[in-house]
Amino acid sequence: MWRSREDTGQTVAQSRVPAELSVIDESAIASAIPSPAVANLNISKSSKVHIGPKFVSVTQNVQNAETLKGRFLGLELVSTKQARRLRCSVAVFVCWALVVASALVIYLVYVALPNQQFRLDIGLNETWYLRRGDWQAMNPYNVRFLHLPVPKVIIGHSAANYCNQRYRCIEQMIIIQQDHLRRELSDIGPNFLVGGNGFVFEGRGANVHGAMVGSLNSRAISIMFMGNYIHDQPDSKQFEHLNVLLDVLVREGVLRQDYTLVGHCQVNFDTISPGPHIMTQLGHFLHWNRANASRCLPRQRMFEND
Repeated sequence: MWRSREDTGQTVAQSRVPAELSVIDESAIASAIPSPAVANLNISKSSKVHIGPKFVSVTQNVQNAETLKGRFLGLELVSTKQARRLRCSVAVFVCWALVVASALVIYLVYVALPNQQFRLDIGLNETWYLRRGDWQAMNPYNVRFLHLPVPKVIIGHSAANYCNQRYRCIEQMIIIQQDHLRRELSDIGPNFLVGGNGFVFEGRGANVHGAMVGSLNSRAISIMFMGNYIHDQPDSKQFEHLNVLLDVLVREGVLRQDYTLVGHCQVNFDTISPGPHIMTQLGHFLHWNRANASRCLPRQRMFEND
């Protein structure tokens, strides 16, 4: 039976159509495939990393675990043995550092700081009392400190110009210090000086080793009257203010309660210091010891009555 071309073409076209039509879901296939496992991920010099469909902010470097274990003090040590050795060495170093630091603290607290001494301010706040800064004292070349309290006060004189005005006495203080420095005494000699009208000056200071009476300097406070009291006459304010100074030195622990007071000529028979006009007044001091007073030059009768 004859069929037309049209019929044949239709038949061919129909024979090409499959009997069943399958629709493939790509997302289902993708979910069925297992995701690859990432054991290690090294990222450097990147603030954002594209992993999958999202942007993940990276704020910390992720490194290999062995490298992270071996990183110490800027060294990358992949070997765990070397890392252990380094940790042990650092631990030993830290322990020794702590021992040394503890020893240093103990030394400073119990040895260095207690032995560090300064010139004692006796706290005398009177218009007639002038500290070193008030009379423009030069810095000493050397300072040695006394072991307080000391048992003796020794009175002398400068055998130089007398003064009874504040600025004249300051001028004399500077002259005396310069003279003593030229004589290599390292500072003005006595601990304190007394001018006319009762002006009292801080010389070396209350707790500083003086340089006026030789071997006794380490056990005495030396006080020098400014002037030559073979000829000059002292005034009552000098002795009044000297008494106040002595009371303060006892109160501050510089002098012992039972200290003795003597003239320079009583402990050094080759000098006339502090001069007869001072020596005749020392008997009015409660702590004066008259031993050897008769040997002072020039010889004169001292107080006949106690």
